[in-house]
Amino acid sequence: MERIIMHYDMDAFYASIEINRNSKLKNKPLVVGENIVTTASYEARKYGIHSAMKVSDAKLLCPKLIAIPVDKKEYIRISNEIHNLILKITNKVEFIATDEGYIDLTGIVKPENKIQFALKFKERIKELTNLTCSVGMGFNKLSAKIASDINKPFGVYVFENEKNFVEYISDKKIKIIPGVGRKFSEILKHDKIFHVKDVFKYSLDYLVKKYGKSRGENLYCSVRGINHDEVEYEREIHSIGNEETYSIPLQTTSELEREFNSLFEYTYQRLIKNNVFSQSITVKIRYTSFKTYTKSKKLKFATRDKEFLYNEMLELLNSFEQEDEIRLLGIYFGDIKRNTLIQLSINESLKK
Repeated sequence: MERIIMHYDMDAFYASIEINRNSKLKNKPLVVGENIVTTASYEARKYGIHSAMKVSDAKLLCPKLIAIPVDKKEYIRISNEIHNLILKITNKVEFIATDEGYIDLTGIVKPENKIQFALKFKERIKELTNLTCSVGMGFNKLSAKIASDINKPFGVYVFENEKNFVEYISDKKIKIIPGVGRKFSEILKHDKIFHVKDVFKYSLDYLVKKYGKSRGENLYCSVRGINHDEVEYEREIHSIGNEETYSIPLQTTSELEREFNSLFEYTYQRLIKNNVFSQSITVKIRYTSFKTYTKSKKLKFATRDKEFLYNEMLELLNSFEQEDEIRLLGIYFGDIKRNTLIQLSINESLKK
């Protein structure tokens, strides 16, 4: 059966929500963020303004720029509406951020109906939220992800197969490959690798020796459209978790605490919605160096007591030694139990 993977990406998500809330902001250069730009409207991008830029520098490029504080609670609320709509299609969904995700449509959408489905999907999102999204379809997660970036905003693109994919990306700059960020791109430029096609002359062995196993394998496989990653969705519930990847890495303790609180609240609400209890917790951190660490703790009893879980997870988070700026933060409730009598024993334990 032909594999069909779709990636959706909301267009300028935070900025678009703010424009929805205040129509006077429409068609004006706008950024969301007080000190650092988290999202720039398409009007602001015309001035060269982009995420991760200092707001003060952005205002030098556009003196009439409007800067609005981040309202993460509202953005998560809208994100949940989108998630609920998508889950009516299938549970084979991997939400990788508040504004994007992968959907495995294999066996759900006929190959000849891919474009029609993608068009209908983004129109339905528009009807629900008055926001636009861009959609990419491919034969794996890699091709779907790259496809969703091609016709932004409110666009659709479909890669039919590996040959179609390789033909398209060969002449593109190497940064089109996921995982090739600014720093790695500079390293590759030094080695005369400017475009995707420049990678083809090197063997897997050479790339791994030159750039390390993770980066080398990613380069070799991605330029050829090779990617076997599954869409990671919840089958039977064994854990409930969420992680957020930050285009602007978290630099300060206050930023980390803010994002942790937001992520905890969203994940905890999923625990309550599923009417389950957790007896283990996990925190995952990935630094800008791509070093990834996880720490877990087995609890003495299964619980869904919010204050207790929050304090236990915060203690776990604080046990990490910060090596670098944080690129990804994830939290998980594990060892899920459904017995509603559990809480009775917990309450007694907490009283002792």
